[in-house]
Amino acid sequence: MRFRTLLIVAGLLAGLPTLAQQNIQVSPSLETAQVLGAGAAVQGAALWMHPTDPANNLFLVADNQVGLLVYRTSGALLFAQSSEGVAAGVDVQENVQVTGISQSLVMVANPSLQALVAYIVEPTTLGLRSAGLSPINTTGSVPNSVALYVSPTTGRFFAFAGSATGVVAQYELTGQVGDGGVDVTPVRTFDVGDSVVGLAVDDPQRTLYVVEQGNGIWQYGAEPDAGDARVLVDGITGGGLEAPLGGVALYTASGVRGYLLAVSGGANAVRIYERQPSAHTFRGSFTVGQDGGIDAVERPRHVVVTNRSLTGFPLGMVAVHDSTNATGGNENFKLVPWQAIATGFTTPLVVDTGNPTAPTDGGTPDAGTADGGGGGGSPEVPPVGEPGPVPPGYNDNGLNCYCSSVSVPGTVLLVLAGVLLLSRRRPRA
Repeated sequence: MRFRTLLIVAGLLAGLPTLAQQNIQVSPSLETAQVLGAGAAVQGAALWMHPTDPANNLFLVADNQVGLLVYRTSGALLFAQSSEGVAAGVDVQENVQVTGISQSLVMVANPSLQALVAYIVEPTTLGLRSAGLSPINTTGSVPNSVALYVSPTTGRFFAFAGSATGVVAQYELTGQVGDGGVDVTPVRTFDVGDSVVGLAVDDPQRTLYVVEQGNGIWQYGAEPDAGDARVLVDGITGGGLEAPLGGVALYTASGVRGYLLAVSGGANAVRIYERQPSAHTFRGSFTVGQDGGIDAVERPRHVVVTNRSLTGFPLGMVAVHDSTNATGGNENFKLVPWQAIATGFTTPLVVDTGNPTAPTDGGTPDAGTADGGGGGGSPEVPPVGEPGPVPPGYNDNGLNCYCSSVSVPGTVLLVLAGVLLLSRRRPRA
């Protein structure tokens, strides 16, 4: 009887969904035009969101042989910003006060100048111009990555610069960008160990993620007084990552929900973890396969993700770098709808188009309000938004009724409990 019960239980368990250790393959909808530099040219990417017209959102790619490449989110290359040297990393911070107007600041890691260089995107022409901020000299290390951070508690504005030597430097920017009065102060430096190949900041949770080549993903505090204390999110030795490693990105849904995405280049995959700093539960991984005339992703180094609605991607988008692009030869990015990934897992991921920065300004790049030209303090703090609108067929935890924290349906648990109880009953004499 017990043996038969075990067989029944095993059969039931075999049909249950699993929460982790699941790898799926997804298909791209689009791909970008190839980058201009040959070989391993791509060193990072970021999205710039137009304040009023989603058709004019931009995809920015750091090319270490040419400079900053500016694409439409359809994949078409608009132009290259190469007048000030090459680019080794790029990040965008929304709600920065530039000459009294809230705008999105584009920061580029520039090895040619050994500095971080700031730009503004003109929303009417989509051209780049200087932000009126002198290059941030990274003396002592050549920057190969950059991440921007606004403290949710103090409103102070910071820039992080990573390097191939493993050094991460944090700088504070005070004053108003654009009027020549910005002071840049080094506030923290720490040594990760091996080369830094990825940076990302979770502003609402005051957390910095650093990818150390040859080791794994480290979680640091983003505040300047956080020191060098760190926690390993995932690693190569004893972990799930496979070298070479690459960048990290945050799917920041409304509030503090979302996921941390990380490139595992040796597996041609992107791994997904819960966003909570206290427990980065691994949810699964995905690879990008071939679809029609678009080739599969191989040897990725970078990933970009957004929950925001883009033209052609109404429920968000993931861009995955492809080192072996078959179209044209030079590297490019494959673009995948977020919902294709989220609903591909047995227990779906959250799909939430709520804007975490709750934009209020319709006339300046990405959120905020003009202050009439006055002021001059730190950039405005992006407020944490309320939960955004739920797309049809979804709830707060994913598709239909699935709950992201439950892997075994309650009804099946009741059946199992009943089977076990029956197996323990003894027939009466």
